[in-house]
Amino acid sequence: MHSIVINFGKKYEDWHLVEPFFYKLQNNNELTFYWEEEAPTSNPLFLPLVETMIEHLDRHRIKDWQLIILLNLDDELNRVLRLTTHLSKIRKDLLDPLKDKGFYPTQSILHLVDMIKRTSNYAPIEEGLKRNWELDHYGYLLKSNDWPIVGNAFCEEEINQLDEEWGEPIQLQDIILDQPGAEFMEALELKCERVTTCLAKKIDKKKDLLLLRREKMSKDEWMYKGQLDIIMEDFEKKIKQIRTLPLTPSLTFFTPSREISSSLKFHVGIQSEIGDIRLIRQEIVRSSHRERMKGYMELAYYLLTISQHPNLIERLDKGSTSVIQISLENERLETLLNHYFKSLVTAKRQLEDQFLLQNQFHTSRFRDDDFPPYSAASIEKRRDVHQLLSARSKITYQFYDQWEDQLYIAETILLNRENELLENSREAIRKLNVLKRRNDFLEEEETIEINDYKQDILQKIGVVQRDVIHSAPGISEAISKWKSFVTHAKKQMHFLLQLLPNQRQFLMMSILTFIILFIPFLHLLWSNESAEVPAYFYGIVFVVTLLVTYCGYFFTQRISYFHIWKFQEQTYEYTENIYQMQVEAQHKYNDYLNHLFKLFSLRKYLDKLSLLGEKKKEENLLYRYHLVKLDEFVQRTNRLLHILQMNKGPISTEHEIRVPEIKFEKSIIENPIYSPFQQLGVQGSNGHRIEVYLGSAIEQYQSTFINELDQIRVQDDKVYKL
Repeated sequence: MHSIVINFGKKYEDWHLVEPFFYKLQNNNELTFYWEEEAPTSNPLFLPLVETMIEHLDRHRIKDWQLIILLNLDDELNRVLRLTTHLSKIRKDLLDPLKDKGFYPTQSILHLVDMIKRTSNYAPIEEGLKRNWELDHYGYLLKSNDWPIVGNAFCEEEINQLDEEWGEPIQLQDIILDQPGAEFMEALELKCERVTTCLAKKIDKKKDLLLLRREKMSKDEWMYKGQLDIIMEDFEKKIKQIRTLPLTPSLTFFTPSREISSSLKFHVGIQSEIGDIRLIRQEIVRSSHRERMKGYMELAYYLLTISQHPNLIERLDKGSTSVIQISLENERLETLLNHYFKSLVTAKRQLEDQFLLQNQFHTSRFRDDDFPPYSAASIEKRRDVHQLLSARSKITYQFYDQWEDQLYIAETILLNRENELLENSREAIRKLNVLKRRNDFLEEEETIEINDYKQDILQKIGVVQRDVIHSAPGISEAISKWKSFVTHAKKQMHFLLQLLPNQRQFLMMSILTFIILFIPFLHLLWSNESAEVPAYFYGIVFVVTLLVTYCGYFFTQRISYFHIWKFQEQTYEYTENIYQMQVEAQHKYNDYLNHLFKLFSLRKYLDKLSLLGEKKKEENLLYRYHLVKLDEFVQRTNRLLHILQMNKGPISTEHEIRVPEIKFEKSIIENPIYSPFQQLGVQGSNGHRIEVYLGSAIEQYQSTFINELDQIRVQDDKVYKL
């Protein structure tokens, strides 16, 4: 069964010294504490408390649970109100809302921490607390001359006045109970009328006082109209009962004060509000620091016991009041605290040694990548399959079309290469993205201080960033330049072809040249001197002239074709340059990718170092936190041993005891080192039997880790006797 413990008021002085005893059950989600330290008495924080409890129970799916409310009767916030008022507020503002929302506890306990000094009749010595106790215990105030009357509560003097109005007790020796005489009944009626009238006047006066002072009520000594009416109603019923025939022998012992006292106790005292709450009181001596701390330890062990064994409370009747006495084995408790103290000191010493190493912000240096060419695959440097037109071939009418076809083929190859370049670049980017996601880091044996290493990498990043900016490739200009060149080249080739003579022009000029060269020889043939010239001479001249004419034709044609062949060669050279421009663009892009990869790698190293640095800082903070907490708990345990006047055993530095491992990311409650019951070797595996005395009955309860509790005695309470 889950247990929820609520304390209304401030934490008890030095209560933090016993809080570690609850860590084991709190970590197992068997026990939860809520402390209302500074809530005003006029308006306790019940509403947020109810919401918090419901949220806790619902989140952990807790159905079976018990509510334990701690109330220090001597607390400044609690001593102003009566215990009955506390019970009323608990039922109205806490239990009823829980019941309405389906989270009503299986059992409810109001545990009173009683540090009040009392007289032999159990009344508090302090007058204000005494008056509250009288109203809680009797339902009215006893006689007091030292305290002014505040409120409209009944006092003992007023109740005794009813006996005076009643007069002498009724004698029934000579009276027939079922047939009393008329004179007797008249006297009885007169008594009843007189005492009823007296009570009615007192109640009316109290109602008037309530209406007059309602807005200025500050003390908890007021009876409300409903209470006054029911007191009057109960008394009238009793008066009607005693004068109804047949009379009863108990009429001889009837006194109005006894009836009013009984009614006030039932309707004004704690019995009016206790309901199914079990009220348990524990006395703690306040004057002695040792006894007070001993009382806190007993309270702690009692809470642990009923949290583990809720059936112990089930043995008590609902709406009952009890007082408990808890006995602890001092030797076992001293052994437990000494072992706990030694464990804390040892754990602190070990953590200090670890912290000296942990405080060094060093890490292994990362192995520098060789930065291989994570780049696009190289495009092939190639020419088209068509060769240039032969320099000895004739330039026919199809030459321009052939040359234009070769330009088209070159452009097609250029576009294909450009697409190939883009596809290879995309593939290189994909590979680069894969490399970016890799988190493997190769480390060298050399260690270096993290901050120095970060500064070194930041400097490298600055250099590489500049290289990336300088090596950033621009927009590819190969296609645009090629298209611009083709447009100009076609115009130029067309112009050169227009200047070229055709074959007929070449032939006519050759014939004309031959005639011009051969005419002088014809003149010689027709002159008188032709007889002297041999005939073969004219044959030789004809052949020579023909050869000269052909040579002129041949060289003239060559010279005419030269500019076209030269421009054709320039066109193909420009095509090669465009191809080379693509290759160079790819090389430049690959160089950019390599610089980019290097930048990504360096930034990855920087991020890794930042994470390592943050992790080291977090680890250091956790180390410092637990180191501070261990020191704090060492001081707590030392103070607890001192207050309980227990001796501390010697702590050996040569043979350190085994201690639970500290889980740095866990809270204090989740770390066994902070719990006295979770130290290594602190208790046996068989557990311990706790003796519980319930009145005259004796029961035993098995505990797996509570070995220091000897016995618990539960008896009917005489301070708040119902």
